[in-house]
Amino acid sequence: MNNFFNQNTAALKSHTDSRDILSPSLPITITSKTTVKGDITVQYNNILIHSGYDPVKEGKDFAKNIRPGSMVFLYGFGLGYHIEALLNRIGDQGILLTLELNPDILSAAMILKDQTRLLKHPRFKLIFGEKEEGVAPAVVKYMENFNLCPESAREVLFHNPSFQCIPDSFPRIANALEILQIERRFPAVLGGLEETNYRLNREIILRTPGINSLRDTFLGKPGILISAGPSLDDALPYLQTIRHKILLASVDTTFPILSREGIIPDYVFSLDPQEESFNYFTEGLDLPTRLVFTPTANSRIVHSFRGEKFVVFKENHSPTQGDEATMVEKGTTRSGGSVSCLGLDCLIQFGCEPIILIGQDCAFSGNRSYSGYSQTNEKLMDKIDQKQSLSTSHVEKNRGKKQIRVECADGKEVFTSQVMYSYLRTLEQLAKAHPNTRVYNLCSHGALIENIQTLGSISELITLLENI
Repeated sequence: MNNFFNQNTAALKSHTDSRDILSPSLPITITSKTTVKGDITVQYNNILIHSGYDPVKEGKDFAKNIRPGSMVFLYGFGLGYHIEALLNRIGDQGILLTLELNPDILSAAMILKDQTRLLKHPRFKLIFGEKEEGVAPAVVKYMENFNLCPESAREVLFHNPSFQCIPDSFPRIANALEILQIERRFPAVLGGLEETNYRLNREIILRTPGINSLRDTFLGKPGILISAGPSLDDALPYLQTIRHKILLASVDTTFPILSREGIIPDYVFSLDPQEESFNYFTEGLDLPTRLVFTPTANSRIVHSFRGEKFVVFKENHSPTQGDEATMVEKGTTRSGGSVSCLGLDCLIQFGCEPIILIGQDCAFSGNRSYSGYSQTNEKLMDKIDQKQSLSTSHVEKNRGKKQIRVECADGKEVFTSQVMYSYLRTLEQLAKAHPNTRVYNLCSHGALIENIQTLGSISELITLLENI
């Protein structure tokens, strides 16, 4: 068997200073095999990294949907079969940034195959290291450049066999990658449902005013966005007393809670495509609240809601690609998959200042992730969560998933889920992108949200409103 280790690691020098930790002999975790087509593949422990039949074809299939000129972030070098195919697809204008954290797999790649052409390719960069504190800054540095590319040109890919082999010594990076994978995978999970809703909503979308018609219509008016997190319990009894001073907006999960308490929001936001989400609206279809919806929101909600409606497109959302003219006319949001993030972005576009978030914990506050007032919605929230909902469900369904420890608003620590953590990061980015809009989080017992100030009590909120 040929051993390409020395020539490959010499070429690897331009990518990493950690090549000395690679083994010149095949690690005991690695088993090499000759495939039916005569190529080399390996197993890492019991995980087959490439096809045992035709890894070259498998690599080409992996890359087949990548457009020329794409800026690709990839986890997993493997033995490089898919790397070669990706470089062929992106062409002279693309970039391929690859992260590999398993030294045994990378050692096998350096030993078993000639990788020099890939490692010297001008459009390829490999990040590898021994310790998380050394790798993380490199990932951040290159991802900052990656994010400067047009969003439509970016691609995020995971070589799944390699992704299953991330060492335990990289917990923060592994968690960040898992969140990235959740966000990337979500459209594939609900894609067909979203496209169906878009077709059914199309006529209403064309005749409905867009979010652009509401831009700056509430300049300087305080806005409150109500979500269904545990901290809503502290604030809900006081909302009636400040109702007349503010623009009141609600996410869909909180809409029935407010209406049952006799609190009618000015606006309600909806983007969930699933049929179950209609149950949040059954008690409020005739209320004078205005509905802001995305084109792929559940069509039964869009068609049945009898109040005034406004549409907002999500930027770079695949079901609505090809309808750029309508998108430009109606207006867009960069809020991603969370209805709370959509609500905050819309209030910013309305011109509200300041904006106060209520029920926005983004964590398992008090060992739960929902308000006590929302217990009548519990079964619905569970069902939606099982389908990777855009809404946050309660703790029992999330406890089986990987949890993340984050800083709490009171300076301690609290657990959150990967989905809620991704929404937390989007809220932080929205606030950071609009530094002239003050955003506060009221009575939160959950995660500390950067760029958003904490209000510790209702009296602080009342004082804030009185001073405006």
